[in-house]
Amino acid sequence: MGCGACVPACPERVIHLVDVQGQGIRPIIDSAKCKKCGECVKACPGIDVSHQRFNSETIPQLRQAWGPVLEVWEGYATDSEIRYMGSSGGVATALALFCLEREQASGVLHIGAVPELPWQNAPVLSRSKKELLAFTGSRYSPAAPCERLDWIEQAESSCVFIGKPCDVVALRKSQAINRTIEAKVALAISIFCAGTPSTQGTFNLFHAVGTKPEQVKELRYRGCGWPGTTIIELKGTNGKHHEVAYEQSWGSILSKHVQLRCRLCPDGTGEFADIACGDPWYRKPDLSNPGQSLVLARTEKGRLLLKRAAEAGYVTLKRIGTETVALSQKALLRKRRNLWGRLLAMRIMLIPVPRFDGFSLFANWRCLYMYDKVRSVLGTIKRIIIRKLYRPINYLPRIDKFGKDGIFPAAR
Repeated sequence: MGCGACVPACPERVIHLVDVQGQGIRPIIDSAKCKKCGECVKACPGIDVSHQRFNSETIPQLRQAWGPVLEVWEGYATDSEIRYMGSSGGVATALALFCLEREQASGVLHIGAVPELPWQNAPVLSRSKKELLAFTGSRYSPAAPCERLDWIEQAESSCVFIGKPCDVVALRKSQAINRTIEAKVALAISIFCAGTPSTQGTFNLFHAVGTKPEQVKELRYRGCGWPGTTIIELKGTNGKHHEVAYEQSWGSILSKHVQLRCRLCPDGTGEFADIACGDPWYRKPDLSNPGQSLVLARTEKGRLLLKRAAEAGYVTLKRIGTETVALSQKALLRKRRNLWGRLLAMRIMLIPVPRFDGFSLFANWRCLYMYDKVRSVLGTIKRIIIRKLYRPINYLPRIDKFGKDGIFPAAR
């Protein structure tokens, strides 16, 4: 999945990450030094994502399709700069800032662009509003924030974690096997996620506007209004840049390069986080709108922190109906309902599948029309055969600066 949690989990430190251009971030193991202890597997969300029994206070109408939810809000960062720069209202950034300034958090572990390779991501530990703003906004390329969970382990006090749903699962698994990390996570925030495009997706985006990776100075996938445009700034051109509408950059290009494991993920809305934030797509996209966030309080810790942040003036929130979640995230709901059929197809083809407990996958699949049920199975079998997914994928770990063989060193 490319979360990076296996790197700090390895007691021998023999795992490093590479970004395979057409696939995503992958772990490479020095087999000569590996002791086969299995600690990396314990932290891996790609193999197993399972819920415990839900708290009785969670909203019954949302459990089957959306997991544990205590409250549903819509809102935005009260700070106008954070709201404008964020992808959808800036609530995740505002909550992180609140924890830094009012809750004695020592840092925020999240993802930021690599300055010299702006299409690549690296973990960052922000300690101020200036640093948070420098890395705000969605990043539609491979990212491995859990690679640096050791920063949380070594921090002076508790930290905030912001990541994709799979990253948060990896965090929770890491907390279960590392008591120091368990004690030092003040809050886990998840952003909604429809999948991580490979680096090839971004390169195709550059190609669509007639530029090359080595010409790019800065890349912003979203932000600066809602839903925001993709902005590609070029080197040595006095501010010359390309702008691509979100509907084209994500809808027509990037979304076509989402890795296979993302298409098998039951959790697109951060079900293991304390707070999850995403786009309220029930609204009509409007660039003049500075941004709104759909906000789910998933744990008691998250609910209490949202209340304190709102009272302190960091976020502006209003309670909304539970039906807004499905209206806002139709694509994620459709993927979840198709998942049981996709996994069945993989089992028929004798392909190993991840373990998912507590997601009501069969119950969700039954909500489909018969045509869609059949399509979820037969369509997956067809893709497996055409793409030869029944064969193990072999990654050759030769590493070049711009990936002549399609493989990059994962950014540190």
